[in-house]
Amino acid sequence: MTHSARIPAQAPLKAGLFKRGTLGYLVVLVLALMLFLMVIVPLLMIVFASFTNVIPFSGATSFIVTLDNYINLFRSDLGEVISNTLIVSLGGMVMAVSIGSLLAWLGARTDIPLKPLVHIAGIMPLFVSLVVASVTWSFLGAGRSGYLNIIFDSLGIPLQIELRSLAGITFIHGLYFVPYSYIFVYSALTLVNPDLEQAASVHGAGLRQVVNRITFPLVRPALLSAALLSFVSMAEEFPVPAILGAPVGIETLSIRIFNLMTRVPGEPNQAAAASVLLTAIVCFLVYTQRRVLRGRDYRTVTGKGMPNRPIRLRGLKPFAVIFVLLYSFVSLGLPVIALILGATRSNLYVADAAALFDVSQLTTKFIIATLNDPTVQRGLLNSLVTGLATAIFGTAFYFVIVYVVNRTHLPGRQILDYMAMMPLGLPALVMGLGVLWTWLALPVPIYGTLIILVVAFITRYIPQGVRAITSSIAQIHNDLEEAAMISGASRAQAVAKITLPLMRGAVISACFLILVLAMRELTSSLLLYTTNTRVLSIVIYEAYEQGLWTTVASISLIYTALLVVVTIAGRRWMRTEF
Repeated sequence: MTHSARIPAQAPLKAGLFKRGTLGYLVVLVLALMLFLMVIVPLLMIVFASFTNVIPFSGATSFIVTLDNYINLFRSDLGEVISNTLIVSLGGMVMAVSIGSLLAWLGARTDIPLKPLVHIAGIMPLFVSLVVASVTWSFLGAGRSGYLNIIFDSLGIPLQIELRSLAGITFIHGLYFVPYSYIFVYSALTLVNPDLEQAASVHGAGLRQVVNRITFPLVRPALLSAALLSFVSMAEEFPVPAILGAPVGIETLSIRIFNLMTRVPGEPNQAAAASVLLTAIVCFLVYTQRRVLRGRDYRTVTGKGMPNRPIRLRGLKPFAVIFVLLYSFVSLGLPVIALILGATRSNLYVADAAALFDVSQLTTKFIIATLNDPTVQRGLLNSLVTGLATAIFGTAFYFVIVYVVNRTHLPGRQILDYMAMMPLGLPALVMGLGVLWTWLALPVPIYGTLIILVVAFITRYIPQGVRAITSSIAQIHNDLEEAAMISGASRAQAVAKITLPLMRGAVISACFLILVLAMRELTSSLLLYTTNTRVLSIVIYEAYEQGLWTTVASISLIYTALLVVVTIAGRRWMRTEF
């Protein structure tokens, strides 16, 4: 017994990949240098521009350090802009987290019928890019010409939807950011030990008490990660407020930054000042999140096996199924119907509901012409290449960061975490400009190639990838790795044989999420693409800017079908029970 008790003390726990030694320090140094080049240098470019009267590499031989950019920023109607941003971000966050968490709980912890449908519903908004969603809903519910309003009027229903409003922007944000919450919370819920819920039920707790006091408190890291990412992403998101808000004079922070950068004469220095303020706010939010989670243990996966005992919904099953079906129809069904009508109608004028569904007005010539368009074909190929490269290389990079931060005691690991969250505070437009300035300054000829888009996408989605993986690694007890190492395994073997298999759902979910997000990305590529490196989202936006709705609808329909295929193909690798 004495000899057995000494085995843990004699086991070489530090003889692994991330030991406290030269190799461990080298890993942190390499990660820090990569994050510095990808995140800090573009940020420094923005900070420099915010405190001077010139922009980096503009050819100016001298510059003046000044606070005028910040002073002029606050002299404008910034209060109203910030108020609009908070309304659409907070409201959208509450809606997205509520719907996503409920869908995740139904799919991961209950005996709801048709579980494949629940999972598809949770990731369904990824099928539609935000550009497509915004344009589609502007035609579904914008004034008397909106398809839904035409139907309501024909049926004599005294209801008119106006999506070109703060409420409309909030609604679209809440509807299409659900996958953040669903993917994060679903992966975490699959790791909750059902014995804890069973014990509460045995002691008399009802379903509501079990959910409120046991289940969701255990996945608080995932909930907070989803809320943080959703809020900041909505605050800096561009297509939705640009398409639904700008035409009626609604301005959010992202629109203000875009206007400052693109109007004539442009004011990129003020745009940089606004970005620095947003970065400071995000750092404060990340710090607050860490304070909330500090000192709490959310690990529920240990060396013991976990039984599979879903919670029985009993009489609530019909209501749960109706909720899933309704959300599926609103988030994907209605937009797809609108796209089909827009892509196949030979006459865009619609007098009433009967004319809207007049089969004689439908044709496939626009879709065929779109498929044969060389610009669309090249954009499709570019989107696939950049999406796959971003997903593969990005996910590997994100996992190493998460592991070093959460599973080692190496100095500097907390700094890596803060650096990984900084892209949240950089609006995609400004980050694209920072990436452009950075790689024009470096003697690496990647501007004008797809590589610079991949670099920008990997940088933009570091917070999403890191938080998606972090939410699950927090629940896997490090005793499992230590037990493997006591038995003679190296750190790398323990990670490969223990940690990664347990985290397969989270890692593949993150890879899948990054793939689809990269294929949908528009904003950060606006300043980086060239004629030969257009991605499909750029092709759609250019058609929208030219007012070619039929072309936009045709490309968007093809784009949506592609995202559906990619998503369904990736579903089989995720942690599901169907």
